[in-house]
Amino acid sequence: MICAGPYASARKDLLKFLRTSGFKPHPLEVFCPSSRHCWVDVAAAKGSDLWAFEYKSRSDSIKRGLEQCQSYARAFNFVVLVVDRYRVTSSPYFVEFKRVGFGVWRHNRTGFYSIVSPVRRRVSSKARRVIERQFGNLFTPLRYGNILDWCNVTSRCPSNCTQS
Repeated sequence: MICAGPYASARKDLLKFLRTSGFKPHPLEVFCPSSRHCWVDVAAAKGSDLWAFEYKSRSDSIKRGLEQCQSYARAFNFVVLVVDRYRVTSSPYFVEFKRVGFGVWRHNRTGFYSIVSPVRRRVSSKARRVIERQFGNLFTPLRYGNILDWCNVTSRCPSNCTQS
């Protein structure tokens, strides 16, 4: 989905911020297999975890953001609402974000600031596979990797052998 205006600018800023913070964000909105809210604004991988970020502007509903985050929690280990308003903590729904373990970040012209850190959650393996397929082979190294990494073995040659 291609959008213009403040959303597109904020999304671009978030993608850039995530890349510089060690995330691997998907370049497009990602389909989430949920019953009602199925398009995640920004999905990203960090290590073996999947993160969902839902962006809400000043004119968007925080209540709808909560509903969307609840849908994403089936498939993503971490779920974060990103808002561009200063008074998000005064929303009657703010307490619910904290209670269920969703993160809340604030975005302004100077950057992104964590107000509430998200809590890692277990996810549906079927839902996760749907997300992984959209990321392509990004997750292949996580599953298989190098056998030496699994065993914590270095590839030193014993003293009685010669390296060619």
